[in-house]
Amino acid sequence: MSPKRVFWIAGIAAVLYAGFGYWVVNNFDIPPLRGAAIFIVILAAIAEIGGKWFFGLLFRESIQRTGSDVAPWIAFKAALVGAGVARLIPAGGAITPVALSWAVRDQTDDGTAGPGIRTVLLNYAGLLMMAGAGLLLERPRGTIPVFSTSLLVIAPIILAIGGLLMFGSGRLGSISRYLPQFIRRRIEASMVNHPPRWESQLYVWTRLALEVTALWLVMAAFNIDLSVFEAVAIFAASQLIGGLPGTPGGLGIAEFGMGVVMAAYGYPARIAVAPILVYRVVNYWLPAGFSLLAGGSTFLASEEAKAAAAEAE
Repeated sequence: MSPKRVFWIAGIAAVLYAGFGYWVVNNFDIPPLRGAAIFIVILAAIAEIGGKWFFGLLFRESIQRTGSDVAPWIAFKAALVGAGVARLIPAGGAITPVALSWAVRDQTDDGTAGPGIRTVLLNYAGLLMMAGAGLLLERPRGTIPVFSTSLLVIAPIILAIGGLLMFGSGRLGSISRYLPQFIRRRIEASMVNHPPRWESQLYVWTRLALEVTALWLVMAAFNIDLSVFEAVAIFAASQLIGGLPGTPGGLGIAEFGMGVVMAAYGYPARIAVAPILVYRVVNYWLPAGFSLLAGGSTFLASEEAKAAAAEAE
């Protein structure tokens, strides 16, 4: 997908989102804001971007397992680029490993497709485990019995799949021999076995904990006091639903999924919609904006950009 098309998608989505937000403000109840609401939302934004720092550290640790290395700041920029791709391109989560690898291509001798795949896989495994555990430990109790029952039935399955992905990912290097030859030639050097040891676990869970904190803070700004496990379940379930193919970054789908899970916990749409939209500004639009800056600066520092500048002189 060309950069021009990405900008068009982002622009159209932003206009539609702003229009929908205006309609919500005029047609839904806005929960009373706490006195320090703006400060609380700023803290949520810091927590959200802090989560990307640990996503970058996980990517860096995965690269180190292949014998290469990148600076933490470079890994952070790669994480922002990957986050932007996941948000601005339909089914962008599948392309995130490519984006991570592209962002560090001038800093490593070998390919980094394998570390990128491992990083994304561990992140999704963590989300699955959080969603399953959150739904089991804080059982839905809302006014939508069919959703509440369905969530409880699938929770153990989600938790089991997440655990399998998390602790079975150490055999990624063994998978490459089953891939088509033209793909295997490109990624085989970097597809090595990386067991998810304590360092990987620290980065995965710190990243996810910070992003859950961002959700909890935004809801707290609107006087919606989620329990820890409610926040965990709502965050993880909405992120997984938003990762389904469809709109860029699950835009609209993630909001709907979040609304459904919150309704199952007893928070009706009339009070949840406005806080959800504010949270998605923090969770979706803020990282997307930083991603464009990170991607642009990465390209300007690349060998291609320097060569083009030299030819233009």
